[in-house]
Amino acid sequence: MNMIRYILTLFFVLTVVVTSAQRRITPVEIPGKSGSAAVADSVATEAKPDNLVETTDMSGHTVLVDTISGVEYRDTILTQAPKLVYPRFEAVSVGVNVWDPLLRCFGQKYGLIGFWGELSIHNWIKPVVEAGLGQAEMTPDNGNYTYKSSVAPYFKVGLNYNFLYNSDTAYSVYAGLRYGISNFGFEVTDVTINQGYWGDDMMINVPSQRATVGYVEAVVGLKVLIFSNFYIGWDIRMHSIVHQSNLQYGEPWYIPGYGTRTTPFSASLSVSYTLPFHKRKQVDTDSK
Repeated sequence: MNMIRYILTLFFVLTVVVTSAQRRITPVEIPGKSGSAAVADSVATEAKPDNLVETTDMSGHTVLVDTISGVEYRDTILTQAPKLVYPRFEAVSVGVNVWDPLLRCFGQKYGLIGFWGELSIHNWIKPVVEAGLGQAEMTPDNGNYTYKSSVAPYFKVGLNYNFLYNSDTAYSVYAGLRYGISNFGFEVTDVTINQGYWGDDMMINVPSQRATVGYVEAVVGLKVLIFSNFYIGWDIRMHSIVHQSNLQYGEPWYIPGYGTRTTPFSASLSVSYTLPFHKRKQVDTDSK
């Protein structure tokens, strides 16, 4: 219960920070002029004070820097930030990740299923929460042990960035980050130890252990509309463990929501439904 409360609190904070952020505009005003035309004319014709240096930021905006105070002023008369064509709270989506169930049909020995929810802000920034179940039971080809992990939940929270935020909502290409955590039990049984030429093989069981593992993921994916408000999406994930419990008898081979610790990559295949908060209009991409 404490884990769920922590995940929900973190998701709420991320959403509030993103939605409440406002672009600060400090136009350059020159005494004796009124109206945007007069200001623009003054900026173009009047000499700037010696302590103001004009430069350009990484987004192509003209910025005036006060060399005495170090304060930066964006010249909003000459340049404008890209316009966002979709409303702030644009839509909400829910989906199911069927990657592990499909691979289970082809012999994979771990993973169960996952679900996720996503809030679309301007069709641009998308806070995401994920939850699911994981389980594993695997015996290697040489059969000298069996690894078992009981069914356990996992939770993830993060953000997606849609590179096509001003384009048609039927398509999205995104990158994102996740933080995931899972608490689960596992054991290794029927461990066969070869005693050599003169001895019989010995079989032991490693005591059951319980672990809490936290990890981060970098996500790159694609989502497309298939019909009505139903979408299908694929993504590739690169992950890394950031913290885990100290264990006496070795580390877990499988982590719910993460996969096997022997590979830094995983994937997902999702089917989702999107509920728009507003009637979606056809976007004229030529006007942007």
